[in-house]
Amino acid sequence: MLTDPIQSDSPINILELEHVWVVRGTATLIRDLSLRISLGQHTAILGPNGSGKSTLLKLLTRNMYPSIVEGRGGRIQIFGQTEWNVWDLRSRLGFVSGEIDLHFHSGRSGRLTAQQTVLTGFFSSELEPDPDSITQQMLRSAHDAMELMGILSMANRTLGTMSTGERRRTLLARAIAHKPRALVLDEPTAGLDLRAQRQLLEYLEKIAEQDTTLILVTHQLSEVLPCIERTVLLDRGTVAWDGRTDEALEPERLSGLFGCPLRVDKTSSGYWRVELEA
Repeated sequence: MLTDPIQSDSPINILELEHVWVVRGTATLIRDLSLRISLGQHTAILGPNGSGKSTLLKLLTRNMYPSIVEGRGGRIQIFGQTEWNVWDLRSRLGFVSGEIDLHFHSGRSGRLTAQQTVLTGFFSSELEPDPDSITQQMLRSAHDAMELMGILSMANRTLGTMSTGERRRTLLARAIAHKPRALVLDEPTAGLDLRAQRQLLEYLEKIAEQDTTLILVTHQLSEVLPCIERTVLLDRGTVAWDGRTDEALEPERLSGLFGCPLRVDKTSSGYWRVELEA
């Protein structure tokens, strides 16, 4: 039986990679990557398309495994363990992405109510949960998550009748209802208008205050929340920079990463703004 390292008094890394490679055919997606992300350390992983962000996400969610290069496969630990039952891991990690949004918006899932959607998070399912399997504790936790995300009044509305912003907040409630130790965000504001983007980011700040560590994976600087003090820059499958966010987002460094001249500003509310130099 696997032990539960979360119960230990020693510091636990959410994610620890040592000399990890991912090679598919002739393409090297991840190149000798070493990285640690600890509980309580809100972290952004930033990079252009093709930098390895999606592959890193798949390693974290156990949808992809390291390649053997020169007889070595590198090492990945998640919450201190190298082996996980995927269903058990999903109770530790919340996950929100545009892809999950698409799954819930289409097909049978689009007929779920907000409350039913949030409850599916306890079963790692996209289908209506069996009423006999739902406990009072699940109902209370779902209520609290919906209240935190401002969707309690929409509990009986179906996903198919919601705006993209309302649906994304519903999926956030689903991701946090079981109180995960960390929440992985894959470009969480994709597809949202400006008002809905800012609203969603404000709700993410609330989640960060609930003892849930945020791991943001994106190429959009506007998604980097004020609470994120560490930023990892990825470039062609390896770490190009790892340190304080205000240093990572210096114009010269970002211009080199994205291959174009950029101007970077920080707003009075602590959010970042970037635009191409004229």
